[in-house]
Amino acid sequence: MSRVITKHLVLASAMVTGLLLSGCTSQEEVSPEIRPLTGDAATAKSQDPIVTEGNGSEQPDMDDALAERDQFVEDQQLPLDGSPLSAVTPEQKQFIEEQRTHVEEQGGVWTPEAESLTLALTADACETAISNSHESDASTVQMHIDTSPLFASQLPETLPEDQRAQAEIGMADIMVYGMQHMCPDDFSQWSDAVMEIYPEYYGSQQ
Repeated sequence: MSRVITKHLVLASAMVTGLLLSGCTSQEEVSPEIRPLTGDAATAKSQDPIVTEGNGSEQPDMDDALAERDQFVEDQQLPLDGSPLSAVTPEQKQFIEEQRTHVEEQGGVWTPEAESLTLALTADACETAISNSHESDASTVQMHIDTSPLFASQLPETLPEDQRAQAEIGMADIMVYGMQHMCPDDFSQWSDAVMEIYPEYYGSQQ
């Protein structure tokens, strides 16, 4: 299944760098107009693990998940002050280099804003996966997308519905692709979930 996500890296990269977010069609010039991440989007944190009702036995698992998430943030050297992200670890640098290369091959221009958004999308997904104790399905991923300030910041309501839908798919695609580099243990679950959420896209591409 993972080959499908990898296969669409080029298309998704073009979307996130402005092909659809700027209102262009695939036949028009690529215009990198990623919106800078500010406010809630810049400081967005993943959802905390959901604790179900019961006798409290879930608390240790939640504490473990929070501790693991904090360790992930430290290991990935993610800033806590909402400042823009840039690749610092070898895995992040490889991910960004692949993204930059594909964007430029498609005629786009790579920018610091694109790098920050690309890393933020994947880092946020990894944190959500950790917070849910690495047990994610389509409903988990759908909730993550629906409540993500990152997605909201790049998908204005004024964007035509079809372009907004395509741009959302592109962002989800890159989000999951990056998990191969930043949290590979969660990649399979999240890639399967994204393909389940958007069957009309991935089904037509196989």
